[in-house]
Amino acid sequence: MQYPQLYKQFKKHIDLPLVAYLNLEERLIIKKINKKEHFIEEGKIARYLPFIQKGLLVNYRVDTAARTHVIQIGYTGTWLGDLFSFFNGSPTHFNIQAFQETDLLLINRETYDYISKKYPIYEKYYRIGIQNSYNQMLKRIYNINSQSAQKRYHDLIESVPTILDDIPHYMIASYLGIKPQSLSRIRNQ
Repeated sequence: MQYPQLYKQFKKHIDLPLVAYLNLEERLIIKKINKKEHFIEEGKIARYLPFIQKGLLVNYRVDTAARTHVIQIGYTGTWLGDLFSFFNGSPTHFNIQAFQETDLLLINRETYDYISKKYPIYEKYYRIGIQNSYNQMLKRIYNINSQSAQKRYHDLIESVPTILDDIPHYMIASYLGIKPQSLSRIRNQ
């Protein structure tokens, strides 16, 4: 087994037989992304489901007024990609960029279809993953509307302690739903 962290991620949610994991592992595509390099840019089709073996990715969108809106932050041991684009073959509306040297384990559509058909337990894993992502997004929206900016900031720092060193502060402010000036004030308190 080359990637025990990925196997552990699967085992958190499903009882995955080792043989099923090893069958997937031999089909993984390994990709290194440099700091500031994009994994995917708006208008392209997502061809892979990326697992972050090591590093940090940010999923964001730039609006017509050139404001950056951070949608998700993915770090070591998590998945971060555009599922809609991947499954429907439609262009993504998002940009996913590395903010550290990042090592990815990629699953392409052919591998996804093969592994899900051969081992239906993977379908359960992805269903659980989609449900969890949905719940996290609902929680994030609720928190933006109900928690103080200071509480959201402290929760983020607790989750990803190095984030202030890794991502530009205007992007952190965007993720928290506040202005950069507000982030500066919170940090100085």
